[in-house]
Amino acid sequence: MSKKVAAVITDVLGDRVVVLGEALGHTIARHFPLFPQEIVLELIERVLRDPSDIFEEQKKHLFHLFYRFDSRHYIVVIVKRAPDGTFFVTAYPTGSTHRGKHKNLKRVRYEKS
Repeated sequence: MSKKVAAVITDVLGDRVVVLGEALGHTIARHFPLFPQEIVLELIERVLRDPSDIFEEQKKHLFHLFYRFDSRHYIVVIVKRAPDGTFFVTAYPTGSTHRGKHKNLKRVRYEKS
């Protein structure tokens, strides 16, 4: 995988999220090693377009954490919103609840489809 663009996905907030090959490769290797790239991209797209919850974290950049509850488990997709665009950071399963450190973050309101 590389810094080449693997996909561009429009999230539920209307932002175009750039998925770079390098970030996608890390996500697959670390969190979804048994799944092919196409399946992981479909999973990321489903979470970004139809999340159960969205949280916001402000560090050096603004991060949005998109959670989707599916098949009795949550999957979180993290995106970074920077001046030069919105970028996929990582995705991973969190089990039957949100990660503990994410529960106190600001919840983002959005229109559910």
